[in-house]
Amino acid sequence: MHILSEPDVAHIFRSLTQSQCQTFISTLSNALVSITREQNPQTPASDKLIHQPLRTVFATKANNTCIFMPVSDTETTGIKVVTVSESGIQGVINVFNPEGRLQGLLAAAEVTAFRTALATMTLFVRCTTIRKDNVVVFGCGRQAEWHARLALLLYPEQIRRVTFVNRGRTRLEEYERDVVDELRRRYPSVVFDTLAKEGVDGYEERLGEVLGAADVIFSCTPAVQPNFGFEVLEARPKQRFISLIGSYKPHMREVDARTLLSGGKVYVDSKAACLEEAGELIEAKVGEEQLVEMGDILGARAGVMEETVDVPAGCNVVYKCVGMGLMDLVVGKKVLDVGAEMGLGTHVAGF
Repeated sequence: MHILSEPDVAHIFRSLTQSQCQTFISTLSNALVSITREQNPQTPASDKLIHQPLRTVFATKANNTCIFMPVSDTETTGIKVVTVSESGIQGVINVFNPEGRLQGLLAAAEVTAFRTALATMTLFVRCTTIRKDNVVVFGCGRQAEWHARLALLLYPEQIRRVTFVNRGRTRLEEYERDVVDELRRRYPSVVFDTLAKEGVDGYEERLGEVLGAADVIFSCTPAVQPNFGFEVLEARPKQRFISLIGSYKPHMREVDARTLLSGGKVYVDSKAACLEEAGELIEAKVGEEQLVEMGDILGARAGVMEETVDVPAGCNVVYKCVGMGLMDLVVGKKVLDVGAEMGLGTHVAGF
């Protein structure tokens, strides 16, 4: 059994080359294709390889939320156990072989942020006709960080500016010191800005300028009200890539209905999960026929750049992701393999 701590996992992700990142994207793309194929109603239950029972969630008396996410792709079985408390998110991903022997154990917080950003990248890399000069990231948590890091890793020559937008000023100042300054050193040719809503005169005007120039918008906030209105984008029309990964409950909304439907259709990781959990889709009364599951467009050949997305004139590309257990399993297993190759972590014999 191999064990990777949170620092081990963070080191692996921050050391990835562009080629290694593309390999991770291919691994996740293949998993998304498998999920979609197995949803074919003509596939007998006895032939299904992937099993993702509904997650179990409960709150303790101490007001900590505990989440259990079991999953199996037959070759590997896993369960992610996460606790959300006032101090943050802590948890582990357990990876077992088909007979139930524990193969690995790795910290879950960094993996969760990384795999969600990676899911966004499976579509992002295929939108070759959309410019990537100006990137706006809503939020200043790990999800926001990994969306920015992966975009910069994949397109270091194209991205010219990255702006992080957050409601709270104090948290954004800490984030700038802990994350943004390191990105500035790593990518000296890129301009990094921050914009806080709290205590800023003329915030709406400044946000309008930032969004007007944006080619890419990564929204990574658990917002219950839209972070911006479509009229801001409409004032400076252009094709944009917009991803929404922060809202994951019916009462949450990161954008309004016009922004959500500004591509004519919405790309999703899972139709069923998004229709049940994504507040934006529920409020806009989006039907299944308006959604495109990533597994459908990735197809049999799920390499990084083998297929591109055709973006109709005047349309944005809008992606909504709520996350699935299989993402944690395939990415977690890949991280364990890479960690062992790098000599990171602890190997426990006899398990």
